[in-house]
Amino acid sequence: MGDERVKAEALQILGRFQVLPRLVVFDLDHTIWPLYCDCCSIGDSPMLFRHARGIMCALKEKGIAMAVASRSSTPDIANAFLDKLELQSMFVTKEIFDSWTHKTEHFQRIQMTTGIPYESMLFFDDEHRNFITVSKMGVTSILVDWDGGVNLEMFKLGLNNFAAKFAASSTDKDEYPR
Repeated sequence: MGDERVKAEALQILGRFQVLPRLVVFDLDHTIWPLYCDCCSIGDSPMLFRHARGIMCALKEKGIAMAVASRSSTPDIANAFLDKLELQSMFVTKEIFDSWTHKTEHFQRIQMTTGIPYESMLFFDDEHRNFITVSKMGVTSILVDWDGGVNLEMFKLGLNNFAAKFAASSTDKDEYPR
């Protein structure tokens, strides 16, 4: 399925939801691309998982902000790959650095930079430990398959979970998460 077909399907999926996240955050390694930057060199040619670009293009068209949260000891390689794939402009912020705190510090920085509350964020990652920690912060988190990354099925699951979480919290607040 080509990028344009994925984008069209992702837009259809987005259109089914009355409540959408204000920010979608992606891990990089084994989430949007099938590699570890730590095992690559700047001269390598990266590729994305087959649905990643179409999903990001749909989010951008819909006006939903995107960010990166990546624990990497090689941020220079990660940024070079984002350049090569022409994705840098997709993200309102990128937090790419090594950390022993899972993704907690990454999300604190993202929240401070964007002003978007954790409850209004949707996060995709391939590591269970990051999924757990970020979920505890109030972010709707989706654990993707290591060898499949973010795809339309995971995207739909993320939006379903986000909407369900909003519906559960709106019984208390009757207000969109800001």
